[in-house]
Amino acid sequence: MEQFTYRTHAVKVIFGKRILEAIQEELPEKVVNIAVLASSRNNFLVESITDLSGVGEVFHFNRITQHVPQSLIDEAFEFLKGKSVDILLCIGGGSSIGLGKGLALTSDAELWAVPTTYSGSEMTNIYGISKDGVKEVRRDDRVHPKKVFYDPFLSLSMPLDLSIPSAFNAMAHLVEALYAQESNPIVHQLSVMGIQTLTDGLTKLSETGKMDVTINEKLLFGAYLGGKVLCEVSMGLHHKAAHVLGGNFNLDHARVHTLLLPYVLAYQWDFLKDELKNEYSSIFNSELPFKMLRELQENLHVGFNLKELGMERKDLSKAVDYLMGMKYPNPAPMDRRKLLEMLDSAYGV
Repeated sequence: MEQFTYRTHAVKVIFGKRILEAIQEELPEKVVNIAVLASSRNNFLVESITDLSGVGEVFHFNRITQHVPQSLIDEAFEFLKGKSVDILLCIGGGSSIGLGKGLALTSDAELWAVPTTYSGSEMTNIYGISKDGVKEVRRDDRVHPKKVFYDPFLSLSMPLDLSIPSAFNAMAHLVEALYAQESNPIVHQLSVMGIQTLTDGLTKLSETGKMDVTINEKLLFGAYLGGKVLCEVSMGLHHKAAHVLGGNFNLDHARVHTLLLPYVLAYQWDFLKDELKNEYSSIFNSELPFKMLRELQENLHVGFNLKELGMERKDLSKAVDYLMGMKYPNPAPMDRRKLLEMLDSAYGV
């Protein structure tokens, strides 16, 4: 077997158990105060947490904003100032978990995450903070949640126009991890399993047109694997482009990931080894997996383009400038003209 290195992280995952029961079982024996970072739609769940045995005070901060502005972190910090907090509990998608990560950089409280989407952020040491129109993405082990609770019932009622892009966001983590420079046999197998699980779930969803428990559990498990591999290898062009377009031009994060997935895979395709191309083709049952992905997106009514997501054509060149100014491992070389062609194709008419 080839030589490789593999780094994993100390996190406890509780999958499939109802959330209140799971949190109760994980609470320490001493009384703890919990700061809950969750939008107001989770008010009932937050109130229920106050009734758990061993919970002292609960402080609920309900202002959640996409791309985690520094100003929001400052606001949450002021809200918690002077309060004794033992656990930072994030409930929601990447935005609430991202806020918790921003606070965890300067807090001694233990970070716990309850994902209600398929973003995967809960399984990573990656965080992004937006300031003055620019989003900076970094890694720091302090922001990796110590406990992650996957309750399938929390994401079951998510509207399809939110859940489907979120699932493709998770797919993007797995597709890019498969060709990552630091990929190893463990990440490779996890990525294949995750792609197959998500593809199966999304295909069934396209056939039935409605979410059910079985499909949702597949998507949630695939998202867990996507977040795990995202943390364990470096991401390339796809994720850099998603953060540039989302954070710098204020486009929806999950929808940008969805849109970019087939276009970036096509950009990389000619520079992938034949063995890897064959594996992608086998997983997606298509000689050109990026075309199959786009067709699946269109069947699921998420065949977005940059124009309808709010991008202006004149800003495409500026986005390419950002990408060319970054340094990151990527199978295909960074070619300004080809990058502009890729984004122009994704722009729409």
